[in-house]
Amino acid sequence: MAGMGNERHLETGSIEPPPPGKDVVRVYGMKFCPYVQRLKLVLAAKGVKHETININLVRKPEWYFTKNPKGLVPTLEINGIYIYESDITSAYIDAVYPGRKLMTEDPLKKAKEQMLLGDHAKTIAFYKYACSSDPEVRKQGSETAKLGLGALEKFLKQAKTAFVCGDQPGFTDYMMWPHIERLGVFLPDLIPTFELVKKYFDDMGLDSAVKACRFSNELLIEFFNFEESFRAGEKRRLYDCGEVVEYSFPTAK
Repeated sequence: MAGMGNERHLETGSIEPPPPGKDVVRVYGMKFCPYVQRLKLVLAAKGVKHETININLVRKPEWYFTKNPKGLVPTLEINGIYIYESDITSAYIDAVYPGRKLMTEDPLKKAKEQMLLGDHAKTIAFYKYACSSDPEVRKQGSETAKLGLGALEKFLKQAKTAFVCGDQPGFTDYMMWPHIERLGVFLPDLIPTFELVKKYFDDMGLDSAVKACRFSNELLIEFFNFEESFRAGEKRRLYDCGEVVEYSFPTAK
C-alpha cells in the first residue's frame, strides 16, 4: 500500500538523495519492515504527509550511516534533524504534530500498556517459525508466540475495551500491530484460538491507518520467501517485489 511506500530501495553505490524541503517529513525505511510500519501507522493515524526513501538493509548505501550511525530503519529527517528507533520516532510524531493524541496519558494505564509491550515481545518469536526449515524451531516459535497472544487476551479481558488503548486504536496498538498482522499470515490458525484476540485482529483490520499500511498476504509471503532464500545462501535479497516507484532524482552514479 502507498502508506508503506513503494519507492525503490537504494543500495551501496547509490547517490545520496537531496535533502527534503523545509518542514517536509522524510522517512528512511524498508518496505516490509514491521518497525518501519509502526512509524507509518502513526503517521497515517495522525494524517501527517511525508516522503519515503527506502533502504536496502543488506547492501546499505554508504551515505546512510551519516543519517543513522546504526544503519537501521526507520529514521526521520526533518529540517536537517535525524531521529531514529521505531518507538522514539513514533512518539515524536505523536507529540509534535496536531490531531488525535495516540499515546495514553493516564499514568497507570500507560504503565500497564508498557508491561503488555514487554509480553508482546514473545509474539515476535513467530519469525523463528516463518524463517526456519527446522520443524523443532518452528514449533518453538509457535509456542512462544502463543504466550504473547495469551498476554494480549488477558489484557483485553481485564480492560473490557475493544483495543489496548481504549475504544479506538492508539499508540500501543500501533506498536503491536505489525507483528500481529504477520502472525495472521504465517500462523493463520493461531489467532482464532484466542476469542478476544480474534475480535481485536478483525477490528484492527478495519482501522483506516492499518488499511493504508497493509500489504496483501500474498505479497508478504513473496517477500518472506525471498528472505528465506537469502538465509539459505542467496547473494542478494529482493526488496523490490510488488509495485516499485522510481525517484524523481538520480540514484545511480
